[in-house]
Amino acid sequence: MASYTLEEKCKLLANSRLFSKVHITTLESLARYSKTKLFKNREVICRRGDLGSQMYVIASGKVTIHTDSDEGKELGFGFMNADDVFGEIAMLDGGERTATVKAIEPTVILVIEKRDFIPFIEREPKVAVLLLTTLASRLRSADEHFEDIFFRNLPGRLAKKFLGLAEDYGHPTEDGVQIDLKLSQGEIGKLTGATRESINKQMRAWEIAGLIGCNKGFVTIKDHDALEDISELA
Repeated sequence: MASYTLEEKCKLLANSRLFSKVHITTLESLARYSKTKLFKNREVICRRGDLGSQMYVIASGKVTIHTDSDEGKELGFGFMNADDVFGEIAMLDGGERTATVKAIEPTVILVIEKRDFIPFIEREPKVAVLLLTTLASRLRSADEHFEDIFFRNLPGRLAKKFLGLAEDYGHPTEDGVQIDLKLSQGEIGKLTGATRESINKQMRAWEIAGLIGCNKGFVTIKDHDALEDISELA
């Protein structure tokens, strides 16, 4: 179990997007009853279909979000990092979790119970507005994700995904921008709605053409403009 003081938990909440407009002292009532929990790499935090009465704030680490079919096929939605919030939908409506969230490195989560959160937003309506904005943004992002899968060809959506990951997790190197996420071709396939075999074929072609580089699971964007053209034309 990860251990945080009340002051540290208040700071974690204040740094999150959801509570960023609330004065840190006002967050004490919520932080006091929140709990911190450590998840190991690859450990599931919550699973699609489970009932949930909690929401989560990422204190440190990184998680991946995906949904899966009854046949076991997975579709990835992306990643969340420190200060991101998830799990609010099931907490609010008392329904099932809409996705599975899994740590992809050691991750500390701040757990907030519905019984503590609802009275808090009744006192702080600005948080309710931010929550609505967050939900709207997620809905828009999910719509765009499904549109890409259904209406873009594989090169187009793979190029768009690599460019997005480079923007969020990239750092410049001599060869280009390296994405600081170690992803297998199977995991990239889940993020783009493609098979591992088709991802392997496309990445190999781009590597030969000098658009990307691959080394031990890390992808480097070598020709940003070429990938951008592919993402826009597909």
